[in-house]
Amino acid sequence: MSDITEEHSAAPEEGGETTIEFNLRLDGNGRTTYDPAAVDSVESPSKSTDDGEPDAKKAKLDNSPPPPTTPSLDYSSKTIMTNLAQLSGDPTTAKQLDELLFDCEITDSGLLPRTFWMSANTDTQQPRCCLEKMAMEVFHHHVPSGYYFDPKTSGAEWWVQIRPSPPAGRYSMHASAADNGDDGDDDMAKTGISFHWDKDEDFRLLTGGSMYIHPHISTVTYLTDLGAPTMVLSKRVDPMSGAYVADADDNGNATNVDGLVSFPKQGKHLSFDGRYLHAAPSDLLRDGLFEEQCKFDKPDCLDMKEMKVLERRHRRVSFLVNIWLNYRPYNVNPFPETMISNLSKVDLLGDFRMFGKCDEAKNGGESITLKLKVEDKIQCEAGSVDEAHTNVVTKNWPMGNCSDDCIDVPMPVDLMKSRNAGDDVKLVWRGADIKLSGTGT
Repeated sequence: MSDITEEHSAAPEEGGETTIEFNLRLDGNGRTTYDPAAVDSVESPSKSTDDGEPDAKKAKLDNSPPPPTTPSLDYSSKTIMTNLAQLSGDPTTAKQLDELLFDCEITDSGLLPRTFWMSANTDTQQPRCCLEKMAMEVFHHHVPSGYYFDPKTSGAEWWVQIRPSPPAGRYSMHASAADNGDDGDDDMAKTGISFHWDKDEDFRLLTGGSMYIHPHISTVTYLTDLGAPTMVLSKRVDPMSGAYVADADDNGNATNVDGLVSFPKQGKHLSFDGRYLHAAPSDLLRDGLFEEQCKFDKPDCLDMKEMKVLERRHRRVSFLVNIWLNYRPYNVNPFPETMISNLSKVDLLGDFRMFGKCDEAKNGGESITLKLKVEDKIQCEAGSVDEAHTNVVTKNWPMGNCSDDCIDVPMPVDLMKSRNAGDDVKLVWRGADIKLSGTGT
């Protein structure tokens, strides 16, 4: 075990220099871990003030395994259907879904922080609204009872993504403020989500852009049927340097890259390793499909409120929850108390449970598994594929975060454009076939 200490210096308001010390304890896989013997002697993030700015974080690089009695987490990329799929089946549940979509529009405001925090420590924080309750349902669904972690420094980071972004939405406001003309990354973000790794973004910036601390598990829950699919790749960065990790085993032998492309369906829930690269590339949809999906009839008899309801139903709306264990991301705070009364109450859905008795064998659509072959063809290993859709072309996508880096991925584009809402496509590439340009920092 070795100690790692990162320091960041910043100028205070009246001259001089302030040093903030961050201490991290990571296991051999680069995931935040927990030493109960050390917690009592060090102030942890959740023991600091609720402003999300801890004075210190315990820092160790730990290769020791957790206690043998601890159940394991499932880091695999997979999808299931939740009970949210049942909403909109009748006038009552349709109204509940509309309220939920309205809550998402409020929380997506460009005037609010990007993400929000829900602590796993019920002594310090209880859900105050329906979205916070849902965030904790996701947390407890993926963290089994008896799993070894510190609840005081663990929790759910949650937020929403909406495409097309509403006029007051985060993307609309920030894109307008930073309009820079023709930009491939910007074009992709207007209808989808650029490639990125989930991480403690403020901590990365404080360390000069080199350190990537990831959540244990990242999740996406779709609240509508439309829009770009989520694409997950088992590509990683080194947590200490930010450099791209080579697709090779400990002996230097090339390994495969696994991927999952998940097409939205109301109530569908996607989860994957929080260290993995992902995006929502809208060009995997049939040309013009997203625009068609966003259109709806506008009868003259509808008032403004009713029109807004229809508008919200015709957007790609996703509810995102990152599961953080033994670490609270820097400067991520609970939803502002001054705004919480604008959101639906905890009991919006009554005694409804997202995962209660849901069928985990179903993903809402068809699932196929493909292996990309050297001769630019795909080999179907599970499910069925039309021979006309087996050709592969290399897609070039920009990386997000204002980076000049890009990624080249051989893709069966025709097959992707033939998929329906709720479908999953699992893919396997040779590691050498996916190329990331740049250094990763």
